[in-house]
Amino acid sequence: MMKEPADITPLTLLDYPGKAACIFWFRGCNLRCPYCYNTHLFGMGGSTRTDFREFLRERRGFLDAVVLSGGEASLSPGIEDMCREIREMGYLVKLDTNGSNPERLELLLSEQLVDYVALDHKAPEHGSPRLPDGRSLFSQFEKCLGLILHFCPSHEIRTTCHPDLLREEDILAMAHEIRDRGYMGTYYLQHYFHTDRTHGRLPEPSRRYDRAVLDSRSPLPIGYRNFPEEQYR
Repeated sequence: MMKEPADITPLTLLDYPGKAACIFWFRGCNLRCPYCYNTHLFGMGGSTRTDFREFLRERRGFLDAVVLSGGEASLSPGIEDMCREIREMGYLVKLDTNGSNPERLELLLSEQLVDYVALDHKAPEHGSPRLPDGRSLFSQFEKCLGLILHFCPSHEIRTTCHPDLLREEDILAMAHEIRDRGYMGTYYLQHYFHTDRTHGRLPEPSRRYDRAVLDSRSPLPIGYRNFPEEQYR
């Protein structure tokens, strides 16, 4: 049975490259990242939006795409049916995923139900967390990376960064990990967004990244998102 989105962001010009999109937010996640501020989406229960079809019908000709996020959208029951409906209405579909569910990702890609995948790389292999069933997140991430490299030409790898949690050497190790597995695109770093609603109640970073080190030593081009303005000076 299809699970409706918990909420809808009606317009974003940032989340699908070059497209006007909306975001469907789904409940349920199998990770508890300390920097996550969508803690209200952790569990599968709670209220949902039930008018996604009406919402999309009203925005034909205005929106190009739908971004599926969360939570972890790939865990949502019937997500493939929703993707099929969205595409039948003429929209592109982008999936934001934490890389923990390669089985569902393979289904979506094999049936050509997703046009763009943004795959999170959470931590270097040596520090990768375990999923609730005991599997290493990194092993699942590897499978997801292989899938998008082979079946989804439009994709990106990204990491949310808190300078006190991931050091420069961690990020460089992660860049090498994805390059060595065939990824040749831009590696996007998304700066931690400070709020008192994060799962780990994180304080503001005590330091800044040395971007000169990252840029000079990374095997891949790095794209920076949401970094403090003073870092560009």
